[in-house]
Amino acid sequence: MTNSSKSKKQGGRYIRGKGATGSRAQGRGGVTRDALPPARTGAGSSRGSTERLQEGETFQRGTQRKAAPRVQKPAEGPQKRLPQLRQVQLDAPPETATFRDRDGVKHTFPDSKLRRVAAQILSERDKHWRYRPFSFPIFTDKGHEQTLHFDFYIYDAEDTVIRLILVVPHESREVWDKIGRFKRQYPMYDYELWTPERLAAIQSGRGRASRLDF
Repeated sequence: MTNSSKSKKQGGRYIRGKGATGSRAQGRGGVTRDALPPARTGAGSSRGSTERLQEGETFQRGTQRKAAPRVQKPAEGPQKRLPQLRQVQLDAPPETATFRDRDGVKHTFPDSKLRRVAAQILSERDKHWRYRPFSFPIFTDKGHEQTLHFDFYIYDAEDTVIRLILVVPHESREVWDKIGRFKRQYPMYDYELWTPERLAAIQSGRGRASRLDF
């Protein structure tokens, strides 16, 4: 007789090797098949499987779990538009208008309505100004060189620059970043940022915003 056919007698029963398949073979958790209740058939079979799971017994293959419900994404509506900037009505001189600076030099700004308005304001307020189209070099925190261009330079009676004016169509983070670096690197200069709103306030001649503090 070979080793595979040998049997041992335990408790009055013959058990073949370690892989015994008798009615008292133990499953997972030490529960024998004889201890399990008989399987139900019909509509109550699934319920019996659920009850056995609740009692901590082994999972039955017949138990079916329901698939998780799909979560539907809400329908995407129209994208929200960015708020539009308030339109400012400016009384601008014609494109052919000519302006004289403190040295008597004539300037025209046919391509810039805002510069024409600014030059008109400075001339009407008897300010000593020059149009200086050159840039200040400024440096970023990483050492990269940038430039910042001011439009009008305001002088006092002793020919000293007392104010720099930058005319821009609107404020932006890039402009304010450059202004901040300019303020740190050139603290000896005072400056102003003239936007359409600022120009309209000056033109109105009413309120504190219409005054020029230079």
